[in-house]
Formats: sequence, structure tokens, C-alpha cells
Amino acid sequence: MAKDVEIKIDLGASVNWLRQKTTSGMEYATVFIEGVVKRSFQPGHGRTYIRHGKEHKASAPGEPPAVDTGRLRSSITHAVETTDNEVIGYVGSNVEYAKDLELGTERVAERPFLRPALFNNQAEIAKKFIEGAKR
Repeated sequence: MAKDVEIKIDLGASVNWLRQKTTSGMEYATVFIEGVVKRSFQPGHGRTYIRHGKEHKASAPGEPPAVDTGRLRSSITHAVETTDNEVIGYVGSNVEYAKDLELGTERVAERPFLRPALFNNQAEIAKKFIEGAKR
């Protein structure tokens, strides 16, 4: 005689597991983007000038910023935030001039470094997200 089989799924545990995996994936992806951004700061193709007694080769409009003091590059960081309904990844800088370089101003053409890292690496970001979620 066959016994009845009962299957139960704990939705709370499932949601917690999914949140954990999604957060892990986002962490892995944002660390990757942070690295891409930091590596994008190279000597520029713009004008050369002397600053603080050292020669500096500036970036040209449209290029990521050229490293001068290293302050902007070292300020690039990431964070992952979870809410009840979302997992959000952030990569950015708290340096006051970062936004002006990224978007440009009336006086200075943009030197984007965040948007290209995101838009030019979408396939790799997705791979990193999946790798992180599997951990």
C-alpha cells in the first residue's frame, strides 16, 4: 500500500538563500568593476605640463583620467546594499572632483572612467556575478 508523500518548501529559507547568493554575486561583480576602473587610469594622450616639479601627461578629452597624485584612483571603491526587494551594487569615489571628471563641466571635457567600465564589460560582469553567486 502506497504512503502519501508530502513535500514542503520553506519559502523564507529559499528567499534567504537567494538573497545570499545574489549578494555574493553582486559583491564579486562590483569588485571586478572596481578593478577595471582602477586599471583604466593610465598615462594620457593630452598635454604635458610640469606640476609640483614633476612632468605630467594629462588625459585627452574622452579618456579616463591620467594619474597625477593617485588620489582619485585610490578612492575608487565598491559597496553592496540589500533591501527587502533589491540587491544594489555601487562602484565610485568620494573624491569631490570625480563627478566633474566623469561627466565634464562647462570648463573641462569629460574624462569618463566609471561608465566605460560598466558598458564595455557587461558580458564579463555577468560572468563574475554568476561566479560569485555559485560560491
